[in-house]
Amino acid sequence: MSVLDLRVRDLHTGVSSLQTLPTEEAALAWLAARPRFVEVLGVAVPNLDAAVNTRLRAAMRPLDDEEKATMKKLDDAINAVARERDEERHKKELEAAAAHKLAMLTADPNRLMEVHWNYDAGFSLTDAADPRPITDEIKAAVLAWVRERDEWVEGRGQIVGDAKVTLWPGVIPTADKGERVKRGTFTPVTAPLKKSD
Repeated sequence: MSVLDLRVRDLHTGVSSLQTLPTEEAALAWLAARPRFVEVLGVAVPNLDAAVNTRLRAAMRPLDDEEKATMKKLDDAINAVARERDEERHKKELEAAAAHKLAMLTADPNRLMEVHWNYDAGFSLTDAADPRPITDEIKAAVLAWVRERDEWVEGRGQIVGDAKVTLWPGVIPTADKGERVKRGTFTPVTAPLKKSD
């Protein structure tokens, strides 16, 4: 067999590395005499023969109590750092959300608005912090955009099931030449069966 690379971890430092052995026999011998406080994480060989993997696992000297205690201490420290990072990230996300919500209260009321429309659920704003109402005029513009796309997919037995439409909620800038809808995306679904008369 070709060279075998074992993924190992130093239980004192937590540093992972590769232990390269020239043959399966050398790997079996190394595993049987595994250095203390070196944890074997696995074999870094793709598609390793299952029988070889079984032999390697069986040959490995198990961790003694002191090694197990050191490994637990290391894992506890790693988990504590991960928890601290998660808490810090969550705190920053909450702060960013609060700042965004505050900014939305004083933002230009005629800025572009993105409306989510769903065949079953109706209308909603994609940005939950946006305080502007979805007016009847906005709904009509979104539905007109959706109905036009319905015609595009009708020949395939489909309708628009879900859409996101970005549009001007109030005064349309001159540059847009009266076009309220700026852009949009949609997902077609199978059209419901038409009721017979």
